Amino acid sequence: MVTSVTETETDDDSVIVVATPADPNQTLQLDCWDEELSEFQKAFYEKGVKEHNDIKAKIQEVVGGAQNIFSGEIFSAYEILGPVPGLDEFSKPISSFNKKEPKRDRGRKRERESFHAVDDSEEDEDTVPLSKRKAKEKKREKRSRHEKAPSITSVSNVRPTEATAVGGLVVGTEAAKRKPSAVVDLTKDDKDMTSDATEVSFNKLNGKTFPSLVVVARPSLRVKETFKNDRSSLDSKVKTVLMHPAVKFTEWLIQQGLVKSEQQCQVHNGRNLKLGMYSDAGKFPYSGGYVWISQCCPTRFVSVFNRSIFEGAPYAPTVLLKLIYHWTCQTNVTNVVQWVKVDNLYLKNFYSWLRSVCTLALQTHMGKMGGYNKKIEMGVISLGTTTQDGKQRQVKVEVLGILDPEQKLVRLRAVEPLSDGEQNHKKRFAKILEPLGEWVSRDSTILTDLTVDKNVLHQMGFKNIVQVSPQDQTRVANSNASIMDYLRRIVPRMFQNTLSLLSRQIIQQFLDELVWREQFGTSPGQAFDHIITHIAEQTKAEAKEPFTSRLTKVSANPYRQWVASLKSSKRK
Repeated sequence: MVTSVTETETDDDSVIVVATPADPNQTLQLDCWDEELSEFQKAFYEKGVKEHNDIKAKIQEVVGGAQNIFSGEIFSAYEILGPVPGLDEFSKPISSFNKKEPKRDRGRKRERESFHAVDDSEEDEDTVPLSKRKAKEKKREKRSRHEKAPSITSVSNVRPTEATAVGGLVVGTEAAKRKPSAVVDLTKDDKDMTSDATEVSFNKLNGKTFPSLVVVARPSLRVKETFKNDRSSLDSKVKTVLMHPAVKFTEWLIQQGLVKSEQQCQVHNGRNLKLGMYSDAGKFPYSGGYVWISQCCPTRFVSVFNRSIFEGAPYAPTVLLKLIYHWTCQTNVTNVVQWVKVDNLYLKNFYSWLRSVCTLALQTHMGKMGGYNKKIEMGVISLGTTTQDGKQRQVKVEVLGILDPEQKLVRLRAVEPLSDGEQNHKKRFAKILEPLGEWVSRDSTILTDLTVDKNVLHQMGFKNIVQVSPQDQTRVANSNASIMDYLRRIVPRMFQNTLSLLSRQIIQQFLDELVWREQFGTSPGQAFDHIITHIAEQTKAEAKEPFTSRLTKVSANPYRQWVASLKSSKRK
């Protein structure tokens, strides 16, 4: 409303009179006119309208054959089944918006303006109380730390497949074609050695192979009593499983425990994943479309083979199941390579993983042997090489053998011999008999020969010791004749052609396999069922590293108590 102001003169002072207009609806009148858009503005507007219409038309084309499940005033929802052609042409992953522009420092550096959001409630710093300014400063520091914190991006630039999924197979990819070198460094110490530290390929008849592929661990203690000819039933069972379609084969793997039945998100701890089936089964052909998904990471796909013995394999899961079958049946390596179509290097590594499973199974299931009024036979032999004339003899390893004659259970340990400069009888047996405290109850009666230092056994807590001379071993009832016969006849036969080519770690792997077969695998069917069970036990165990990496570490050092260390890490 507009008012008029008049000034009136009086004798005393000037008086200002404010008069209100008669019409109360009278307002300030302004003139305005429309300004035409420039050519640049028109072009920019038309460009935006064109882009909007193109994207709208593309979306209409995509959802043309889809089913409308919701239609509202603001948006509509459609259900699209199967692959969508052309969707990746105009859609961008979130990661593309997080990429930072590379810095350009060419020429003279220029100061650049930084833009940030300003809080409308901000006041002049001089008029704000000190307490409020400190609170704002803390808030800014907290915000800056949050912005500098690294973010985990789980969005992939490619569409999900078995090879790009977390822990998936690499069949047919470039990674599968790259083979690790068979040449290894022989100068590394035992602590840094892998399972193949001193194993190099050598020529054998019709081609190159590895010494460990020639060694065969055949059980003999309980074969006559417990052996049954179950090879034909095992063949039919494995053949039936291999004939399953991918979906049913994956379900069989889950039922057997060879792949995990539960998975957790690796980005968000404690959040369980859900087992789903991808609409395009061709993306996950070896699982029939089965894949782990989550609501917290909807664009992150986890393979069903993650954290299993199949993870990262260059061959299909059916091929690896065939290798497990041939390992249990101890098929000739040449036939395995020809029938299953795998190379020697991968076969060597895979068999070493199975021997690692044997090591873990022994540590898990074999308790202490003997007890009160129980007899335990103990013996030690030296394995080595001699020259053709028989004059020079070099000890490769010394083997400790423990036998329970009633249960027919055996334990074996390969021990590195002392060097020539530190030959000491007491020190030698203290090193050889070191695992005795973990294997045998101290209440047992130890049956051994005169070569073993009796004082070392007393110091270890064994009081009941019976020693006989080697000449009386076969005639005296309480002797260690059975274990000495086993050590002299069965053990050397395994390594008769490869002893000088194998490291002490690999020798111990085969001793563990022999002990495992004596207890769990006297027949092919029994060995297959138990190795599947023991692989499933280790697959279920939670660990931060992949399953195959853990097996590789076990094969590199089979002497370590892996099961005990895993349990202690869980308690922490």
